Amino acid sequence: MRKMNNLEYSFIIAELSPLVIDKHFSRIRKIDDRSYRMKIGNIEIICELGIRLHKTKYLEESELTDKFVQKIEKELDNAKLLSIEQIAKDRIVSFNFNKGKLIFEMFGNGNAILVLDGKTVTASKYESWAGREIKPGSEYNPPTNTPSDDFVVSDKYIIVSLMKLPLGKEYALEALELANINERTSGTSLTKTQLSLLVNEVSNIRKSMTPCLFYKNSKPVDFCLCKMKQYNDLECRVFPTLSDALDEYYSNLEQPNLEFEKLEKRLEKQYQHRESLVGEEKSNKEIGDYLYAHYDKIEELITLAKQDQDKYKVNKKEKSFEIEL
Repeated sequence: MRKMNNLEYSFIIAELSPLVIDKHFSRIRKIDDRSYRMKIGNIEIICELGIRLHKTKYLEESELTDKFVQKIEKELDNAKLLSIEQIAKDRIVSFNFNKGKLIFEMFGNGNAILVLDGKTVTASKYESWAGREIKPGSEYNPPTNTPSDDFVVSDKYIIVSLMKLPLGKEYALEALELANINERTSGTSLTKTQLSLLVNEVSNIRKSMTPCLFYKNSKPVDFCLCKMKQYNDLECRVFPTLSDALDEYYSNLEQPNLEFEKLEKRLEKQYQHRESLVGEEKSNKEIGDYLYAHYDKIEELITLAKQDQDKYKVNKKEKSFEIEL
């Protein structure tokens, strides 16, 4: 399953803003352990933490709730949305209301954080790193290692330099493909002409962004904001909005059977336990065979240990004895 990247979050914010600015927070629903659906005005917005965030037309019912959802509904009740922003050009989307901010961190496994007066009030999960933490009462600060528009090449692979841009790996690879440059080429080995061509391809991708879905056997296999060269053999359909394309893509993914996954994990643990027991049985059998084969000598040692406890240290609790040589 493909995750949205920096460029796509930037595009979705520009797409959503005209629809919801000056509208009021209505509600938020918990769909599952990592998904929330928020309503602002008459627009429903789905957020699957670490995966995607966009307007949706699919309104699956859910009775799930938690303290995080309850706190948001209490603090943001009828709050007016002032703006939506992408923080530090990263995969962080902030819905700025007149009562506070609801921030979705979409990197890694994702997180959702309610911030009032610059401080974390609640979050879908609490986390801590060196120099940064998400917990009630702490100042909210985004990560420091954020993307930059400065394109600086080094002697590392050129893909490494491109990945530091607020772009996304999919578009970085596409730019390299169009410029006919191998992703593992050292940045400092590229000629000025190659670098100029690469920068131009990146610029063209940003200028000509159009939501697309690529289909194989009538099923969507990927989404993008440009017609990807690697998908020349696939059917490409252009969508009026990125939200429409994302709705189509994610709604057609095969949903995991959670109950089956639980059973698989339980079965795997049982196999592991069985292997552990088999190993113990083999070890105990080897010990037993050894004792049986040397029974006379062991009997003799036990007798000597009882007679001379200075040389033979007996530990009745552990049922063992040591011989001092």
